[in-house]
Amino acid sequence: MHRYSPAQRWVLALAVFAFLCFAVGIIAIAVGITNGGATCVDLEEEGATYPCPGDTSGVLWGSVLAVVGLLHLGLTGLAGAIVWTSSPTLAPRRPQRRAPLPGETIRVFSYGTLRQPLVQESLFGGHVPTTVDSLPGWRLDQVTITDPEVVRTSGSDRHPILRRGTATDAVEGVVLTLGYEWQLGAVDRYEVADYHRIRVTLASGWTAWVYVAADEV
Repeated sequence: MHRYSPAQRWVLALAVFAFLCFAVGIIAIAVGITNGGATCVDLEEEGATYPCPGDTSGVLWGSVLAVVGLLHLGLTGLAGAIVWTSSPTLAPRRPQRRAPLPGETIRVFSYGTLRQPLVQESLFGGHVPTTVDSLPGWRLDQVTITDPEVVRTSGSDRHPILRRGTATDAVEGVVLTLGYEWQLGAVDRYEVADYHRIRVTLASGWTAWVYVAADEV
């Protein structure tokens, strides 16, 4: 089961509030109608009944609340449609695991959307440590993404992609420090077929995985 992003949780909270307004309004209308149709018994006339309406203001206030609730639900539905298409649903929380042992650290060099906090939350269930670094001998290009899930997670259909450059070229980015194989697998599933994962040596001397244009491999 997926978790919801902060924006999605706000929309859900507003929807609950709107529904409560509508429900309270309907109840108030029902109480007002019941009070308006009340009858009294005249004990002196041997049980004869006659209308004796009570407080019917509930009909008015209930109608106002019901209308406000309906309008609120409509606006919340519109906001929800926008938020759900632009804000990614977060991945389920991973169970707590032991800290990685020395030698288990996995480094991934990111020069694009993997640096975004929402993308990291979607893939890993939270943020991961990052370190500024660069990759010499490569240059940046652009690729158009057609996978709707990737576009929705990153917020764009235009992603940077690496191509081989000259000895003077270098690409700035960050190193993502991952502790588990499933995190690397999540990145593999996120990167579309236009990318291919290879090992490179960064300017810092670290060895890391990086996703480059598939036709460059």
